[in-house]
Amino acid sequence: MSPTSIEHIDILIIGSGPAGASTAMHLLQSDPSWAGRMIIVDKAVHPREKLCGGGITYLGENILADLGLSIEPTNFPVREVRLVYEDQSYSFWGNPVFRIVHRAEFDHWLVQQVEKHGVDVRQGEGVVDVIPHDEAGFVEVRTEHAVYHAKSVVAADGSRSLVRRRLKWDDDSRVSRLIEVLTPETRQTSWEIQDGVAVFDFSPMTTQQLQGYYWDFPSVVNGNLMMNRGVFDSRARPERPKADLKQTLRNALDERERDLNDYAIKGHPIRWFHWQGKFSRPRVLLAGDAAGADPLFGEGIAMALAYGKVAAAELERAFSTTDFSFSGYRRRILSNGILLGVAVRTALARLTYLKKFPRLIRLGWRIAGWVIRLTPWANPDYVPARAPKQSSTFRSSTSSKS
Repeated sequence: MSPTSIEHIDILIIGSGPAGASTAMHLLQSDPSWAGRMIIVDKAVHPREKLCGGGITYLGENILADLGLSIEPTNFPVREVRLVYEDQSYSFWGNPVFRIVHRAEFDHWLVQQVEKHGVDVRQGEGVVDVIPHDEAGFVEVRTEHAVYHAKSVVAADGSRSLVRRRLKWDDDSRVSRLIEVLTPETRQTSWEIQDGVAVFDFSPMTTQQLQGYYWDFPSVVNGNLMMNRGVFDSRARPERPKADLKQTLRNALDERERDLNDYAIKGHPIRWFHWQGKFSRPRVLLAGDAAGADPLFGEGIAMALAYGKVAAAELERAFSTTDFSFSGYRRRILSNGILLGVAVRTALARLTYLKKFPRLIRLGWRIAGWVIRLTPWANPDYVPARAPKQSSTFRSSTSSKS
């Protein structure tokens, strides 16, 4: 396709990660004919590396289950989550609590599910400009290979969303930071792998001025056992000084008899959710990290999948009514249980990381430990995720594994 050709399309999805793929899958579930009415473009080519702890909670699994999918890529089931704050620690359990995937494999698998149903996914095609033509009724999107005139655009292009930048979206300081390393391990060298435990250590909130936690996640990467170790800094309180993430990670690894100098560090920002954020403009929707993720724990995959479900419903409404203002998108977001939960987590993050009331924080930790004991999460055999609906459009198939 020549750079000057123009392609007319109903829906252009920018970004083929979980949010973009979920939008496409939910549209297809509603009506398979959407396959010929949308295109997904992405500058990356799958499988591509993506910095992420890789945790998929039951919230994400249940969305996939409603699509008829179970998680097929290699994953590590975590049966205990241990939360630590200074000398306090408590756990919650599940079978599993969540699964840890390698994002390169997981995202590739999602794209394969979409492609199997006839959606044109154009990888290695980066967007260079986005130009609204409101009166003409389309958005012009220029990529490295083509020009698209789309009746609607879904910007699922991550925290560093080019769409946000080109459209001069509200772009304040609501951005979290994280860095991580992968350390090769065995079941003998890592009790977390042996016991299926993920650790969230919030102690650096006090010792390192961190607005977040250090994590230890057991992982399987390209068939090899690894520990995914990193630091999440929410910046839910942007007025506070920034913590030294590299030093915080170094200190945590020293405690675990690992040397940070032995591993490659990866870092990435995450835009966090705010209920007063701007999620749409006429003919353009934000989804996934471009719209905002969880600033309390940094959970993103389940939220991205939820955004896709909500975006698909808003798109269907727009095409059925020919009203592309997307004025109801915020209301639809806040009506979704998962995304409303993100709004609650935003409020909790701003309270937790306030740091002015350390005694209140410690009291909150004590109360949380007791509350867990009154929930199903106190039972190691609790299964929070639903089974896939095999009658759905998307079905699990071993032949589709990455």
